[in-house]
Amino acid sequence: MLMVWSSASYQFFCILFLAVIGGCGMLIAVLKTIPRFRDLAASIWRPYFPWLIMGPLILGAVGLGEGAVALSLFLLSIFCAKEFAKATGLYREGWFMAVLYLGIAGIYGAVWMGWFGLFTAMPVYAAAALFLIPILKNQSKGMIQRVGLSAIALIYIGWFLSHLAFLEAFPNGAAYLLYLIMGTELNDASAFLFGKFFGKHRFISNISPKKTIEGSLGALAVTSLYTWGVSGYLPELHFGLLSLSALIIWLGGTFGDLIISFVKRDIGIKDMGALIPGHGGLLDRADSLIFVAPLYFHMLKYFIAPTGFFQ
Repeated sequence: MLMVWSSASYQFFCILFLAVIGGCGMLIAVLKTIPRFRDLAASIWRPYFPWLIMGPLILGAVGLGEGAVALSLFLLSIFCAKEFAKATGLYREGWFMAVLYLGIAGIYGAVWMGWFGLFTAMPVYAAAALFLIPILKNQSKGMIQRVGLSAIALIYIGWFLSHLAFLEAFPNGAAYLLYLIMGTELNDASAFLFGKFFGKHRFISNISPKKTIEGSLGALAVTSLYTWGVSGYLPELHFGLLSLSALIIWLGGTFGDLIISFVKRDIGIKDMGALIPGHGGLLDRADSLIFVAPLYFHMLKYFIAPTGFFQ
């Protein structure tokens, strides 16, 4: 624990986070004083506000070490899975919800014990249990949909997100974890702001009408500058891996947001939850990070993890 708190890289990312949050707060305050920018200030406030609460909690959990990170992510996965289940109607299905929660608990149990082999196998065991539910209940009508929704929540929300818990197991892991979280959120915010000011050419319009090519390219530029700006605190990554890191955050963050967007459009809702009044649910805030997490973990595992480090 003391090694994480006293780590220069951890302290750097804490200061950087506080600086970004403070700078954004001052920008919003200034925009609110200018009549023509008040609507813009209100739209920025929506994604900004939750990070006033979530940010310090994340920094604190990372500072406390791997166990605190795993516990925090477990709770986040459970709440996000619950929001998904409520939005899709799965929440009324007690058997499926029980297996879903137990499956997520099994995944994080493997994380907690450091059993990487069991961690990779847990989705298989949990999915197999989901397929057994229709048989045990002796029912067939509507079961494919229930099994499918449960598997999506288990694998996409529970298993994908849990890869973040293994990042802190790497040497200098706190830096990787905080770099990834901050980079993903900066990517989202940059895409929004560049799209707002310069966006003219829309794409993926049937899923996310506000996404623009200009916004996406602006996000790539900011994410790349951010990556190179903090590269001194990621000394294990050479030029190619730094470039790949920025690309993973850019593409993964974009796709993560679009995946939850198509789910919301398909079921006809604006937000996945209402935990944060006026700002949606936790899944709305974590959507980009969910898709980025396994991509970035496996990049690090393949290129920098010592042989046999994850067993």
